[in-house]
Amino acid sequence: MKAMVAVSAVVALGLTAGCSGGDGPADGSGGSGRAGGARGEGKDARDAVRVLSPAQLKHVELGAREVPGFQIEKAGESAAGGGRPGTDRAPCRPLVDVLGSQPRPEPAASVVNTFAKAGEGLDFEGLMGMIRVSTYGRDGAAATLRGLRSAAEACADGFGMRTGEGEPQEFASVRTLPAPELGDEAVAYRLENAAERAPSLITVVRSGSTLAMFFATSLSDPEGVEIPPELVRAQVAKVEGAERKAPTVPPPPSSGGPGEVGEAGDSVG
Repeated sequence: MKAMVAVSAVVALGLTAGCSGGDGPADGSGGSGRAGGARGEGKDARDAVRVLSPAQLKHVELGAREVPGFQIEKAGESAAGGGRPGTDRAPCRPLVDVLGSQPRPEPAASVVNTFAKAGEGLDFEGLMGMIRVSTYGRDGAAATLRGLRSAAEACADGFGMRTGEGEPQEFASVRTLPAPELGDEAVAYRLENAAERAPSLITVVRSGSTLAMFFATSLSDPEGVEIPPELVRAQVAKVEGAERKAPTVPPPPSSGGPGEVGEAGDSVG
């Protein structure tokens, strides 16, 4: 099976289908990080920031073979599923939203690519995932990370959700992983499915007003799956290179506490 065929089958479900309930590696987050799953937590994000335009954002996408050992392709519009996923547990809403195709707070622009670990002849080797790079106005990028931290703590014992297509999904737990030491701040989590074996990993790195989000799973090695550190480093480097050329905008107005994350904290029945 070719890499992207397999990726499409999993990423089309927003990486919410098939997550292991067993123990995983100590660090599947995508880089040497610090325990606690967050780097830069509490850092003031109100300095003037550089915001990428939609045209500039397209230039941060990784090329098909830019990172050796991986096949990267532009994702279709339905890569993360259709519609907005739902949950009856309002505190878990930020985690649910990040798994869908309509993240909250809403980014100004996004680009989405799929990736897979590929061997000779681009044969599929099990690891597959998605990269979403989004640029935000105001403090949407920092608010997204505040929401994820709050949700991971509140929902460590698991949560139920419905995918954008209305399919039920039950996670047994949310485990915090060491976050990569990249960008201004970062978080990393592993979601364990209550029924199946194929973990869903999430790593998010904020660089200024831009978020690089990484999602990964593996059908062949659910215990050893990780978000590849070299992929994370390459993507964040391209984001930060583009941001150095972007115009500077004034800092956002003062935001509330960690729980005030705009639309990321709303409830959908």
